[in-house]
Amino acid sequence: MAACAPGGAPPTASVAQPRLIRIELLDFRFEPPVIDVRLGESARLLAFNRSDLPHELFIGSAAEQEEHHQLHAAAAPDEQDDLEGVNGVYVPAWGSAQFTYRFERARDVMMGCHLVGHFEAGMVGVIHVSAER
Repeated sequence: MAACAPGGAPPTASVAQPRLIRIELLDFRFEPPVIDVRLGESARLLAFNRSDLPHELFIGSAAEQEEHHQLHAAAAPDEQDDLEGVNGVYVPAWGSAQFTYRFERARDVMMGCHLVGHFEAGMVGVIHVSAER
């Protein structure tokens, strides 16, 4: 059997699992509002909506936030949950969602909710991406 190593268990590859980061989406804020990650780190972002309103968790630069905001502004109300991709998820009221993201640039990125009026109400957070170990 090729999978078995002589004298013991089969060899295992060292594969780094994504770090789990839990983010609660409250009425118009994220908890925690600031998150620190390392350059090159992959994270599985677990978004838990703890409110009666739907929310989203979208991460990106200020320019990416603005572009995503414009998409939401132009979309019909029943299309708001169709705008997510690799940078975010729609989270229904009292629901949860998740996605995995790799932080490949040392910079600050924003977390935002762009459902109508939420970003303007302060539903913004920061993810510090640092090259320091």
